[in-house]
Amino acid sequence: MSIASRSYSALAAEEAKACLANLLSFIDAPDSYTEEMHKLGVLLGKLLSQKIPSTTPCLLVATAEDADYLGRGIYDCLKQAHPTKAAVFWNNHYTIPGGGSIAPVVHKFLEPGYQNAEVLIIAKSVISGSCVVRTNLLELIDTLSPQKIFIVSPIMHRQSEAWLRQEFPLTISEKFEFMVFATDTERTESGEVKPGIGGEIYPLLGLADQPARVGFMPKLVQELAALS
Repeated sequence: MSIASRSYSALAAEEAKACLANLLSFIDAPDSYTEEMHKLGVLLGKLLSQKIPSTTPCLLVATAEDADYLGRGIYDCLKQAHPTKAAVFWNNHYTIPGGGSIAPVVHKFLEPGYQNAEVLIIAKSVISGSCVVRTNLLELIDTLSPQKIFIVSPIMHRQSEAWLRQEFPLTISEKFEFMVFATDTERTESGEVKPGIGGEIYPLLGLADQPARVGFMPKLVQELAALS
């Protein structure tokens, strides 16, 4: 896949660039692919840890498919120096007649104490539009009063930040800070960013379909639920 139209951010050191390239090489090797996605989570987690004061309570928000890899990498990094909780959402993402898509939450796990968060981190393996991030943020914003909202991803479509900011009033969007390693310019009619992360995330991670449709339970949720 060509990355000629890809722009790297100032956050993308050589290790991050290598991981992004490896994603495109491992599209038929789920074990290797998930390892690279976890590495990207660790790299993003380290960057977040540098930006957030160590005493500040954090809430990491991830989709069920991202929880064990990208999400776990971020969560474990933050947990080392910050009071950190996790929220995991099972979104049923589908297109609607006339274009566009919706991603209602059909199930969620909220780690006890999540409502004390002052910093919200919304993590997603790739951001192609505003749908899933918007939906998951709306699920929480009425019960939280975060001072800062980080929206983090290895790859984002170049227009996604503008689209997301337009979805919220200024009182919320002014709290946004986007942290991505690269932006891509191409997006298919179905909403897939090219080259992005190499395709649709579910088969790349070894999943048969969306977690909401196949009853997938992330290991992170199993562990946290057992502790609560």
